[in-house]
Amino acid sequence: MATQRIVVVGGGIGGLAVAFRLRRRLPDASITILEASPRWGGLLWSSRETAGRATDAGAWAEVSGELLLEHGADAFLRTKPAGMRLVEDLGLSDELVSTRPEARRSLIARGWDLHPVPDGFYLLAPGRWLPFLASPLVSWPGKLRMMIDLVLPRRAADAPDESLAALVRRRLGREALARLAQPLVGGIHTADPELLSVAAAMPQIAEMERAHRSLSLAARARAREAPASGARYGLFASLRGGLGRLIERLVEQLSLPEAGIDAGRACELRLGTSVTAIERWAPGAGSGFRIMTDQGTIQADIVVVAGPAHVAAALCRPVDASLADELGAIRYHDVATINLAWPRAAIARLPEAAGFVVPAVEGRELIAASFVDRKFAGRVPDGIALIRAFVGGALRPGALAHDDQALVRIAVEELGRWLGIASPPLFARVSRMPRSMPQYDLGHLARVAAIRARERAVPGLALIGNGYDGVGIPDICAQAEAAAVRLAAAAPTPGAS
Repeated sequence: MATQRIVVVGGGIGGLAVAFRLRRRLPDASITILEASPRWGGLLWSSRETAGRATDAGAWAEVSGELLLEHGADAFLRTKPAGMRLVEDLGLSDELVSTRPEARRSLIARGWDLHPVPDGFYLLAPGRWLPFLASPLVSWPGKLRMMIDLVLPRRAADAPDESLAALVRRRLGREALARLAQPLVGGIHTADPELLSVAAAMPQIAEMERAHRSLSLAARARAREAPASGARYGLFASLRGGLGRLIERLVEQLSLPEAGIDAGRACELRLGTSVTAIERWAPGAGSGFRIMTDQGTIQADIVVVAGPAHVAAALCRPVDASLADELGAIRYHDVATINLAWPRAAIARLPEAAGFVVPAVEGRELIAASFVDRKFAGRVPDGIALIRAFVGGALRPGALAHDDQALVRIAVEELGRWLGIASPPLFARVSRMPRSMPQYDLGHLARVAAIRARERAVPGLALIGNGYDGVGIPDICAQAEAAAVRLAAAAPTPGAS
């Protein structure tokens, strides 16, 4: 009897997680994971590096201890269970860490000042009016316009898909959109609010209006339960060694035969292997795929394409041209992170907060920044401050045209104005992620439904990525679980072909 052959294209968190789940469900299968780049992890990776400090004589002196850098995501939501299940199944539960309680708030830039999101503010609306009325983030006319939300009727249940900008202007006004909604949502989706589908990207906002009629009334109900402002930082978790530990443990477990936490045959893991196309193949009464790579052709009964939708579109066109068209219609934008370190004493104003976001109306290059050593304990040596700055996204599409040196200069100049920093950083690292952030435009839910229908019509094919059903780590883990369940249930008996 022939062995079931599975090929996973893409070695990011989605590809590795689906291989991990498939190995448990099909322990006798032969699983090969192909990754074009020289490292595993895709957009998720951590590194440990040592910063240097220039002395008066111009020599370099090492800072005692290492800095833990996150180049992609640095946390995930505990409330979405698939992420926590993967952590537990990998034996990493004892490495979980939460954001520091003192830093569980976010800030918004106005001019060169940073102001906290008022207590009781939830998603887009104030749940407590007194702290919000005292905040300088919105003008008095803007605040009065936001209060009209309290008496506006709810939207019709059968109304068409609505953009974030349309919803916020309708309920809270233009200033609330520019000063609050755009930067707060932009910190997650790096999206253009005029195009971003509320139903696809933030369905909880639409549910707030459906359930409470008013966004402010819904926020007030939520504020009674959780007083933290801005993002729900208390619900976020990471790992002591960084989220790259997920990738390390997955690779370790997939490489071991019949050992450790996982079960089943060892997987074949290939770095530096580019897939150029995927074709259907039908020997006898069976069916399967040919996977063309720069190192030869591989035959498989099951193929999983784990990565951006535009990559899946190019690879899957020979399999289903209509599917490829739908995949190719999902837009992506570039982003980059810039990790910078300073002596803490060099920063005149370092807020006790997780970070801040920058409204597009400010006209700055940075769209957000996080204070790593404030957010998580144990990431930097004593006396060092580590800041992650973010550039790019839908409203800053040309950011990655700058070279690394220019991006560092921009980050240093703008952070210097906001935080009162006059000295150069001890350390700077730029991580570029071109075409990495999917845009959940109006009509996204219908497009994804069409993609999933075409996917199910091709036996043995699965698609996983941040372009479909959520951009966070738990969302990708949930897709991996669902794909493994479906593929294992439909897997033909080995040797049937």
